[in-house]
Amino acid sequence: MRTDLLPKSYYSAKTAAIFSFLLILLAIVETALGLTVDRILATVGDEIITFAEYKQFAAGSDRENRDEVNQALLRKLIEEKIMIQEAKRKGFDVTDSEVEKMVEEFKSQNSLSQDDLENFLKEERLNLKSYRQTLRGKALLSKLISSDVDSKVIVRDEDIEDYYKENKKGFLLSPEQVEVKAIFLRLREDASVTEITDLKLRALRITVLVKDGYNFDSLADEYSDEPLKSQGGILGKFARGALIPPLDDKAFLVKEGGISDPIWVSDGVYILQITSKTGEIYKTFDDVKEEIGSALYKQKREKIYNEWIKALWEKSCVAINQS
Repeated sequence: MRTDLLPKSYYSAKTAAIFSFLLILLAIVETALGLTVDRILATVGDEIITFAEYKQFAAGSDRENRDEVNQALLRKLIEEKIMIQEAKRKGFDVTDSEVEKMVEEFKSQNSLSQDDLENFLKEERLNLKSYRQTLRGKALLSKLISSDVDSKVIVRDEDIEDYYKENKKGFLLSPEQVEVKAIFLRLREDASVTEITDLKLRALRITVLVKDGYNFDSLADEYSDEPLKSQGGILGKFARGALIPPLDDKAFLVKEGGISDPIWVSDGVYILQITSKTGEIYKTFDDVKEEIGSALYKQKREKIYNEWIKALWEKSCVAINQS
């Protein structure tokens, strides 16, 4: 029907009512479609979190499929919303000048012009307005956390000293070491009982000679078997645990300059001389004081923060749409 040919009287009150109804119906359909695209994911108090808001929040993540809702990211968004509500309840505020200062700092730190910043934000699916809102929120959270968490973290000098004493092993610079000479008497693989007995007697005689003051190097040159004979009896310098267990156990029990009793191993017998001995060397307290202080601060802050955020969750009214 060509409406331009109809008289104006055709547009009766009834027609106008129908036309109005169609407009309302169209609005309802558009709204319904909008809710499908921008559905409500959660409510925090009297605020809603929409899918669009979630997508903007998740824009900086590395997740490939941003059309799916990652529950960990959603929970993080809810948590931020809870904290922002708490900050506002406590009267914290962030001025426009503070926000602009943060924008300029970001540009300066990354050598960005205004156009560069806008292009960067476009790549991140953001604009200047949403970026400023994000910065405002971050600054608000920073003020709140500084007041409710950071101000309560106290690390005393006594705490640092106690930690150093209790965990001193963790600050080891150099382990205990010994420098060893040795006389080695080899035992044949298929040695008879007589040969074993003779070797025991020989080892005892050499030990007595050394302890009576005979020169260890001369005795090593005269009695030791290879490979130590050609090495002048020098076995080497070792940290605790580097030698085979029978030698390691004895070497660290004998005092510096001392001589061990004969030590039997699978292929023969050793007589050790400890030529030098150094104890464990640790980093000094002053060297690690700052490191320990930082670690304790981080540890205590995490504990206080976790307790604080848990309490905020418990007193907040949060509903997550599971559909």
